[in-house]
Amino acid sequence: MPTGRRIGGPGVAANREFRRGMEIEAQRVRVEAIGQPGQRRFRMLVVVGGETHVAWMEKQQLQALGLALEQMLAQLPEAAPLLGSSAIPIEFDAETRRQFRVGRMELGYEERTDRVVIIAHDIGDGGDEDDPGSIDDDDDRPALTCSITRDQAREVSADAAAVVAAGRPRCTMCGAPMGPGPHACPQQNGHFPRELAGVDDDNDDETGG
Repeated sequence: MPTGRRIGGPGVAANREFRRGMEIEAQRVRVEAIGQPGQRRFRMLVVVGGETHVAWMEKQQLQALGLALEQMLAQLPEAAPLLGSSAIPIEFDAETRRQFRVGRMELGYEERTDRVVIIAHDIGDGGDEDDPGSIDDDDDRPALTCSITRDQAREVSADAAAVVAAGRPRCTMCGAPMGPGPHACPQQNGHFPRELAGVDDDNDDETGG
């Protein structure tokens, strides 16, 4: 039976076994940010069974997902390479009604099919997040369950890292996030705008919902 692990961060479910038959093959998956740096919203789009699902999440959740996928892939045993698929890519339906804000997320591996399993719960559903053991499995139905290939997992992990790193740059003098306008740096008594530094802002005000 596939086993699960938690993804670090707030609102995370404890490790527990996934029920066989829950996995749904993802035909396409992508993570991205919407909006301008400092006001971005983050989401994962997944097509399963021809239907698009949109999981909105916090920046920290997206970062944790990417890191967890990277770590899991590094720990998996070697697998035979898969033949390329000739299937026509399915377009995402950005206006789908199947959208929710992520609360808990779980990650697992199905050895039988060699698939990574992602389970996401709506932030408004489930049990006490401070006590994951109190969750009733009969009532705890995830908003999204999908299984992805190793190549898809690598792509999501790399894209998540790139999206997170594309936040507002910081001032090289004071370290404060910089907007599109002139920056009054406290280190220069607020008088001299500084050039934008190519460093991402890990502490901006961006959220995912």
